[in-house]
Amino acid sequence: MRPLALCATITILTPVVAVAQRWDVGPLRSPTPIPRDGLPPERAAFFTWLVVNSGKLPNNAYQRVQERLYTYVSQLAKDHAGAFPPASDTAAFNLFRAAAQIGVPGADRVARALSPHPERLPVPTPIPGFDLAFRPPFFALTSDDSAWGVCFPYYFMAAPRGRQTPANGISTELVVLSTLVAPDRSPAGSSQATILIAAAPVADSLKHVTTWLKQFGVGPVTSPPESAAGSWFASPAAEPMRRLATIRRLPQRVLVIFYIGQPGTFEANRPHFFNLLATLRDGQCAA
Repeated sequence: MRPLALCATITILTPVVAVAQRWDVGPLRSPTPIPRDGLPPERAAFFTWLVVNSGKLPNNAYQRVQERLYTYVSQLAKDHAGAFPPASDTAAFNLFRAAAQIGVPGADRVARALSPHPERLPVPTPIPGFDLAFRPPFFALTSDDSAWGVCFPYYFMAAPRGRQTPANGISTELVVLSTLVAPDRSPAGSSQATILIAAAPVADSLKHVTTWLKQFGVGPVTSPPESAAGSWFASPAAEPMRRLATIRRLPQRVLVIFYIGQPGTFEANRPHFFNLLATLRDGQCAA
């Protein structure tokens, strides 16, 4: 690692305190075009196809189906200006029930919150390594040892990956979150931006941070975005997939947090990345 990058990394030894704030409405005002994903383009035809193919989807189709469902979730959230739908909204209930059936973590909790008879629905699936609570309109995701937590809205697609040990040998808690859908410059025409959180024990800070920054090809930036605190890193400007990263230190964890997206989606959803950072806490998050 270059000396400048190493110096920037060492600043993780200074804890950063985040302050919770209201979630920005800007991303909720962007259009939500249906992606050109090879699935039936019309909503009714898509759900008919999904019912017919239920239980026999090929492995390479699951991600596309989940992303299409959350395209409709994005439309729903924008129609409600980010507010949680009323319990009488059967279309919202059916949408999240379908997402739960296709395996999106947390969608079962949203479906229960929308159902007039939640006791008739399956018990929410546990998330290994994490506690995932839903208090409309926000999820609260907390490591199972209460070392850290973040909040995010019901319209984010969550994929907590539990504890893993990558090639650097450090036990790491991984979370992947996907934002609202927005137009982009890719052949599909629209996509979600991605937030990736990698958390490791403070004792392994330097090795953990340098591993992840190198893996994602980001270097230090001289001017922090939005005058934000902490250490910041970004991908080269010429690269098509945009990447922004920051480091946060808590009493028991150091977290490397990435924001990744196609041009268009990256800019449209960027305010929600900063909103999520403001919820990060030692223990329960602050919505």
